[in-house]
Amino acid sequence: MIRTIFAGLGALLLSVTPAIAAPRDLNVQTDCGAKGDGGSDDTDKIQACISRAAHSGQAVYIPAGVYRLSGQLRIANNHTTIYGTSSSTTTLVQTNGTAHIFNISNDGHPIDRIQIRDLEMFFSTPNPKGFGILCNNCWRTYFQQLNIGRAATNAYMGTGIWVNDGNQVFVQDSVITYASRESLYFTEVGDVFLSDVEINQYDDSTSSVGAVFDTGVGGIYAINVNITGGHTGFLFQNTQNKVPPNFGFFTNCLADTLNGVGWNFQSAQSMRLTNSWSATAALHGVIVKNVDGLSITDSRIYNNGGDGILVEPGARNLTIKDSTITGNSRGAPRRHYGINVSPGVSDFQIMGNMIGQADGFANSQAYGIYIAPGASDNYMIVANEVRRNLAGGLQNGATGANKVVANNL
Repeated sequence: MIRTIFAGLGALLLSVTPAIAAPRDLNVQTDCGAKGDGGSDDTDKIQACISRAAHSGQAVYIPAGVYRLSGQLRIANNHTTIYGTSSSTTTLVQTNGTAHIFNISNDGHPIDRIQIRDLEMFFSTPNPKGFGILCNNCWRTYFQQLNIGRAATNAYMGTGIWVNDGNQVFVQDSVITYASRESLYFTEVGDVFLSDVEINQYDDSTSSVGAVFDTGVGGIYAINVNITGGHTGFLFQNTQNKVPPNFGFFTNCLADTLNGVGWNFQSAQSMRLTNSWSATAALHGVIVKNVDGLSITDSRIYNNGGDGILVEPGARNLTIKDSTITGNSRGAPRRHYGINVSPGVSDFQIMGNMIGQADGFANSQAYGIYIAPGASDNYMIVANEVRRNLAGGLQNGATGANKVVANNL
């Protein structure tokens, strides 16, 4: 009986068809003839490998080297992976300032499961019109371990990564340097995931923006994103006047801009900033305008030239809580405020904050909290430490009746 069982199992095992090994990755040098010597034009060779992979299902490997491009690399098929040896040893140099480096698109149709990783890419001339990566209607797309731009050679980008339409786009463990316009731009995209991203803008730029979230972006999950230099750190806008960017969660995100605004909420819904930062902006640390739902919690608003947080008409359902707001109005002491609420703004809470001289910054703010004269209503200002401001702690000119102002020191 036992022998029969084992004999049966043996026959069964022998009858199983062996698994077919996955095809090896295509190598742009050995399979497609790219040189990677920094002098040869490798555009057609790399594109040939990408096109070949579209039919074979193979990934495309770009070995260490410098690959000169004179045109864009087009990805038009699902399930495409392109990767280098590392972002410090595999370099793509675009010599055509009007061409993108990667164009991921399929004539407006969705394109699914694209991965680009372990590459350095930049333009050979400053201020190009092309993008590092254009991604049109991309789904489940990953950009990982990328160096886009190179400060040491003034190799600016036009836009680092531009994503229009799609869902589930990931930018991870990457550095974007010296984009002359936007480092990251998203519109009509559902679920954007940013993690461990460093954006370095040109110090003298008066127009560059680190990350732009435009019309229709829904679901933003950002952690450990650091933006330095340039004009604006994070910009939220609704240029198409449809659905504004919405449902964003920003944790450990920093805006260390120089010439404009750290966080600029021109239009947004339901945004959360936690343990985040805005510092050294020439203008305001945070601007809140046409926003319905913004929470700033356990954050640092330091050393900005104008107001720490400027709340403009159109903002509502705003919470500023458990944060430190200090050293603002540094460009003109006693002129600007820690928190400045414009006339008629209602539905806000300011609770449990340290607003005034702290953390080694100078006593430069006029009032810690300034509520402009007007019909502001339905608000709470509770349990804030507002000592050590030049003009005083709290100046409340609002005329609304539904308010709680209590226990502020």
